[in-house]
Amino acid sequence: MKFFSQLDKKVYFLIFYITMMTLWISEELISHYYSFNFLRSSQKLFSYMEIFMAILSALGIFYLVKLLAENKHQVNEAKELISNLKNQNKLLSSDNTSFWNSLQSQFKSWNLSTAEKEISIYILRGLSNQQIAAIRNKSLKTIENQTFSIFQKSGTTGKLEFIAYFISPLLPEED
Repeated sequence: MKFFSQLDKKVYFLIFYITMMTLWISEELISHYYSFNFLRSSQKLFSYMEIFMAILSALGIFYLVKLLAENKHQVNEAKELISNLKNQNKLLSSDNTSFWNSLQSQFKSWNLSTAEKEISIYILRGLSNQQIAAIRNKSLKTIENQTFSIFQKSGTTGKLEFIAYFISPLLPEED
């Protein structure tokens, strides 16, 4: 319902604008073909019409700039979605080398440190934080802090979501 009210406002604005433009053009034609005495009495009215047309034009330009800004935001969202879909497509149609390259590329786009990349690989292999701490010879608290940082940078909420980000594109679609 909101769409129709917005559409109605646009249509009414356009009709009103066209009407005012027609009156303005009519005034110009009348001033060109008729005597100056006739125009002197209506000059104030025509001046107000011209001022009103300028205001309407400014409003129209403001509205167009606003639409352009909204469209720019939508284009950026679409580009990001396309990028994500391309990444998923690479994962779907690739061999192990491509999958590894896709992982590295995604880690780079998330700005993961070298340690975070290594821990991410261990997470994807299904290792627990305790196992990762033992392999890396680090404290459990250090590994927990680094995994938390990985999840923040990747926009995931935990190990399952992090693993699913990479694995779900490899799975067939459900019916």
